[in-house]
Amino acid sequence: MIWRLPGMTTIVLSEASTLTDRAVVAMGDRVLHAARCAERPHLADDDLVATWLGDRGFFTNVAYVVREPRDWDGVPARVSAVVPAGRPVSLISPWSVPDLTDAGYHLVGQPPLMVRAAQAATPSVPPELTILEVVDQPGLEGFERTVVDGYPDTAMQPYAWGGMHHERVLGGPTRFFTGSVAGRTVATSAGHAAAGVVVVEMIATMPDARGRGYGEALTWAATLVDPALPAVLIASDLGRPVYERMGYVAVSRWTFWHRPG
Repeated sequence: MIWRLPGMTTIVLSEASTLTDRAVVAMGDRVLHAARCAERPHLADDDLVATWLGDRGFFTNVAYVVREPRDWDGVPARVSAVVPAGRPVSLISPWSVPDLTDAGYHLVGQPPLMVRAAQAATPSVPPELTILEVVDQPGLEGFERTVVDGYPDTAMQPYAWGGMHHERVLGGPTRFFTGSVAGRTVATSAGHAAAGVVVVEMIATMPDARGRGYGEALTWAATLVDPALPAVLIASDLGRPVYERMGYVAVSRWTFWHRPG
């Protein structure tokens, strides 16, 4: 399989490529699509993807190591060429990363990559929960606000439109979902199909709505955007038991560094 990252470079994924290979390429594809739609700075090389979508937030700007670099020493400078100093950025890698403290990063942790094989599922949805796909700017704004407040991403609070996505991101390979109860959005998820997998991201539930199955129902919505493909996600400690109940299995640990703004 040859996978072309949006507008920049080509990644060759052979039959021998692992799900980890496909997962990181698909995650890079997702952020590159968002950056291209917003006409924001981005980089896609054979080994590194970096995007600058906004000026604040823990997860807004991301760099993915899509292939183990020959020269790790040059990676922070390459990221900074896209996301300048004074703006936050997270660097995520399936491979071990040398200490980036001197480059202004701190180690967040080594979260697991989880995979769910492509298989039929008939998930249940709490009867009071209404799940809808986001199709317009007001819906995307409500989605983002719930992500910021539900995760929460305190660096993005108070939430303001324009710091994460442009509405042109809608209608493409990334599909956004909201779950509402009595007209109030309480949970979110997004699914992005690329490189032979579905990337599941942006799962958030408002604190006062947790423990009722809403997060799991939204995770199913993203997981099944293409039921013929395996689904992948980077888990949090809070979410891992839910994903395991859905059939996700932890297959490796990635490395997550963050450079504050």
